Amino acid sequence: MRLLLAALLIGTLAAQPPTSPKFDVVSIHVVPPNAPPTMRDADFTPVLPGGQYVDSRTSLGWMIGLAYDMRNANLGRQLVGLPKWGKEQSYAVSAKPAPGFPALSPDENREQVRLMMRAMLTDRFHLQLHTETRQERIFKLEVAKGGAKLKAVDPPVPPAKENYVQAAMGNDGGIRMIADKSTMTDLALTLSLVLDRTVVNETGLTAHYDFDVRWHGPGGGQPPETQFGGPELTALLISNLQDQFGLRLTSTTGPVEYWVVDHVEPPTDN
Repeated sequence: MRLLLAALLIGTLAAQPPTSPKFDVVSIHVVPPNAPPTMRDADFTPVLPGGQYVDSRTSLGWMIGLAYDMRNANLGRQLVGLPKWGKEQSYAVSAKPAPGFPALSPDENREQVRLMMRAMLTDRFHLQLHTETRQERIFKLEVAKGGAKLKAVDPPVPPAKENYVQAAMGNDGGIRMIADKSTMTDLALTLSLVLDRTVVNETGLTAHYDFDVRWHGPGGGQPPETQFGGPELTALLISNLQDQFGLRLTSTTGPVEYWVVDHVEPPTDN
């Protein structure tokens, strides 16, 4: 009987999930709307060694994106149910773990910070959310017939990092795209934002690339329909990606992950 009770107790303890890590000290302050803009280097990260999270100007939406590792998500579309203030209100946040936090590799440290941020968002913003997978129209990014026309470059050497592909609209309805040791995954994410539709990288290309291209639109100013997600910009990208990069965008249906906010409140006082 004692052996049976001991076995049941051990089984119960083993079934209990480990306690999620939490920050020991958290400071959250509202940044006034008229505060001077924040200038940052391209390699800025709010995740610091020793399990710290420090950002002088961030939003609830961006914190959720980091905490739940939404690196390849379009936060404006795939994070659903966030109130207006959660997108627009800026906060200065400083969070540190208790003394004795172990020395970890950058990836392990980042993962622990994510977990502690989730606890912080639950405690201070009373955040509740769930994920959903929805079937919808997507694009597949593939290598076109004839092969890719991009020239690979050396990967970044730490502490240098790969960079997201930057994109900007021109006043002629065209677009400029810049890559600096970027990957096809980075390109797919930027295309997702520009096209306002999820783009899945199925090129099989694993190298890093540099490019700086300007693809001109119809000219004569920027017509209303030539905008992010607009049909003219979509046609422009499909054509030029194939002609210059040897890449193909194929419209299809596929699964897209969404994060749905069930409940959230402004942060509690420090």
